[in-house]
Amino acid sequence: MNALYGLYDRRWLAIYFVQRQLFQSTKGSFLGISWLILTPLLMIALYTLIFSEIVGLRFRQVDSVANFGLYLYCGLIPFMAFGETLNKSVISIRRNSGLVQKVVFPLEILPTSTVVTAFITQFFGLAGLTVLLAIVERELHWTMLLLPMIMVPQLIFLLGLGYLVAVLGTYLPDLRDTMQAVVRAMFFFTPIIWPEELARERGLGFIVDYNPLAYIVRAYRNLVLEGVIPDGSQLLVFTLLSAILLVGSFLLFVRAKWNFADLV
Repeated sequence: MNALYGLYDRRWLAIYFVQRQLFQSTKGSFLGISWLILTPLLMIALYTLIFSEIVGLRFRQVDSVANFGLYLYCGLIPFMAFGETLNKSVISIRRNSGLVQKVVFPLEILPTSTVVTAFITQFFGLAGLTVLLAIVERELHWTMLLLPMIMVPQLIFLLGLGYLVAVLGTYLPDLRDTMQAVVRAMFFFTPIIWPEELARERGLGFIVDYNPLAYIVRAYRNLVLEGVIPDGSQLLVFTLLSAILLVGSFLLFVRAKWNFADLV
């Protein structure tokens, strides 16, 4: 409870860290913060060209190159938040070693600000997707208003992962490179550039059924692209498991943080 109170009491510091991380990556560039939207757009244009036009991959749910790009983009947005959370949280303590060793402040702020930054970046991506949908499809589904229904559990899930990998990355410095490989592997194990039906048809349905990222991607596509409300029982299970992950990871972080100054 003292850790939670300290985190709340220094929330202004968390906001500062979030602002610093948001603008640090675009500092000195001409377009500035616009790159938060342009980066995923450029990536999805590349993926659409490669997988739709060159490889010839198409989903049954889409019927044109433009729709295929939107489908990829919608799946890529939550995955990028996941990848940024893991890649940056794993080094969040060591990257701020000077602060950890010399300044007294709630260390919980470091992984929290990293996750919140990734989530804000995702919000910019969703804004860009909304504009694209309005231009290409010329309609927006009312179910987009229900996005907080999946975004809140997703944030809980990412916070749990952030605290966990922050601890592991502090004790295991080499985990940084391993985590990058894990993120790349999860991209191909998640139905972003391939349809879920492909895994089920080949007897690999467990890749989808036990992959939390697959559920998140499916939920976003249901709400944004298809106008369908996600299954309530699956949402409840995902929320409960995410809450358990967050509580366990937070307790682990609180107990381990006293050794961080010696480790970094």
